[in-house]
Amino acid sequence: MAVKTVIIGLGNPILSDDGVGIFAVREIEKRLPGNFNGDIREASLAGFNLLDLLLGYEEAIIVDSIQTKDGIIGDVYEFEPQALKETVRLASIHDLNLVTALELGKRLDLPVPKKVLIFAVEVEDNVTFREGCCDKVAAAIPIIVEKVTGYLEENGQIQPR
Repeated sequence: MAVKTVIIGLGNPILSDDGVGIFAVREIEKRLPGNFNGDIREASLAGFNLLDLLLGYEEAIIVDSIQTKDGIIGDVYEFEPQALKETVRLASIHDLNLVTALELGKRLDLPVPKKVLIFAVEVEDNVTFREGCCDKVAAAIPIIVEKVTGYLEENGQIQPR
């Protein structure tokens, strides 16, 4: 039986490059067959709100923007939440990161995904009010689509095209 998967695009589509996660999952959705055992979600949430979207799924794929110290605009990264781990101590519910939210879900015995995979695009600008991404970030969207659909194919969740 196929793993129940949620694919979540994070961001804000009116904050320039910050919308890349949402734009990417819209394209991924167009490529998924009707028998895909999962859901596509768009969100501009974090912390507890994001945790709500993850409950009840065995696996989650999150697509988002990222800014790193020496990153090159348009680069695509693939990693698990532990790569973002700074602390799993709950200091403030207003500052709850993904790793802490998942850990809290586990400790509360909530049905959180056993596997979470993050695909992120290095962005240039995620604060300017503008619809659409810069050219380099927009060029990364097809790469994200191929990586996510390729992952789903490799893991038997969709049939190869």
